[in-house]
Amino acid sequence: MSAARVVVVGLGNRLRGDDAVGPLVADRLAGRTPPGVTVLSHEGDPTDLLEVWDGADLCVVVDAVWSGSAPGTLHRVEPLAGPLRTRLDFPSSHGFDLPGTVALARVLGRLPRRLVVLGVEAAGFDRGAALSPPVAAALPAAVDAMLAEIDPWLG
Repeated sequence: MSAARVVVVGLGNRLRGDDAVGPLVADRLAGRTPPGVTVLSHEGDPTDLLEVWDGADLCVVVDAVWSGSAPGTLHRVEPLAGPLRTRLDFPSSHGFDLPGTVALARVLGRLPRRLVVLGVEAAGFDRGAALSPPVAAALPAAVDAMLAEIDPWLG
């Protein structure tokens, strides 16, 4: 499987507290992934992901979530195996959130072969705030979880 096209996306907004977790995980992955893995930090509209993951064998997205679990809790969801919005809410300051983007991509036939979403439970999304201590403490585990997701795809 060494020819697999693997994309990793850290989704979020660095200026909104715990919403920065996705881009920060992507930053920490820089230089730690094997050749052939594309790592992106994405702070724009989630619908841009249609271009990013189109034709990929695997896309792993890390994003802040809000489900009522303890802040810093990691959640793993495979939205192509069922509905993405079960007990997780993916906050978005845009018109589309991640579940809406997945639904749109499904209709347009623009999904990756496999999609994994790693959600990090957030404590807050205040503009200008730093990461909460529990989310900051979860960063190493989120990076390890991302690496564990892509490792089997790289032969």
